[in-house]
This record gives sequence, C-alpha cells and structure tokens, in this order.
Amino acid sequence: MEGKLKIVIILASIREKRAGEGVAKWMYKIATQQQEIDPVLADLKDFPLPLYRYPAMPKEIEDSYSEVTEKNWHDTINTADGYILVTPEYNWGYPGNLKNALDYLYKPWNKKPVAFVSYGGLAAGTKSVQQLRQVAIALQMAPIRGEVNIPNIAKAFDESGQPTNPGISKQTDVLFSQLVWWAKALKSAREQTK
Repeated sequence: MEGKLKIVIILASIREKRAGEGVAKWMYKIATQQQEIDPVLADLKDFPLPLYRYPAMPKEIEDSYSEVTEKNWHDTINTADGYILVTPEYNWGYPGNLKNALDYLYKPWNKKPVAFVSYGGLAAGTKSVQQLRQVAIALQMAPIRGEVNIPNIAKAFDESGQPTNPGISKQTDVLFSQLVWWAKALKSAREQTK
C-alpha cells in the first residue's frame, strides 16, 4: 500500500503444534488495523534456510545467494521499514533457526526498528528478548522499548483468539505506537542519506 510502513512480523517458532502461530496471527490482525502500517507475516517455516555457510559477510554476499529461499528471505527483509519478532523462549533463549535467519543478512536489517513479542511460561519469554536485543544492536537495528510478553501461553488466549489478560492489549498499543514513530523517523533518515 502506497505510503504505508511495511512492517514484517516474523514468526520464529517452527515446531509442531506451536503456540506462536496464534500469537503471530493475532499481532498481524492488530497490525492490519493500524492506519500507517502495511503488515507482512513471515513464518520461518516458509523460509527453511540452510545453516549459514558463507564466509564473513562480504559487501556483495546478499546478491550472490544461490538458493531461492535465501533470495526470498533477503527480499522480504530488505523491503521492510521495521520488524516485529514473535518468539518463544527455549531453555532461556530464543530458537536457533531465528538466529540463523538473523545472521543471513546484515544490510537489510540496518537502521530499522524492531519490536519484540515473546511468550512462554511464568517468565513470558523475557529471557529470549533480552538476548535478541543484543543481536539487534549488532545488526544496527533500533530495538524499541515497548514489548509484549505473554505468560502462561497455554491459557493466554480465549477461543476467539483474543488475550484473556487486558494488560496484554495495553502492551500491544504501546508497542505499535513506538514502532510506528521509530519506523517513520528512521525511514526519513534513510531516505535523506541515500
């Protein structure tokens, strides 16, 4: 959509019977209701990237990917104005396939905001977000402060797919408000420095 911010919502879990699918679809639905956002849902199941095997990222490596999946991943991320990572917490960390997907690219992530939506047990996936913030900074992304952390994921949504805790919706409002602000500011800055 012309003039709107392209925000890619990345579903990190590729496990069978994953709770993250419902979370990502819920976030996507909310994103479609934001006037300034044109959302895209990128399920890592649809991007079965091989383990990263290239030498340290040379300047032109992203133009030389040999596999269709690699090229599609590059194109999906490269054209975005910002990102929302929807991630579980596995053993106090985030999924390995998400790290691989992040490491596949460098320039496409640069100077764009990223928001985090985590889920899990009592800790709500917060340990995975703490680690992802460090990776985002290394990729020259701008991690926003507002995040959504969903505890007790098995009971977090009702039959219609809505959160049972009203506080989750408040977190979501903050996340989108901050993400849109940063996406607009950084898009403007990127355009001025082309």
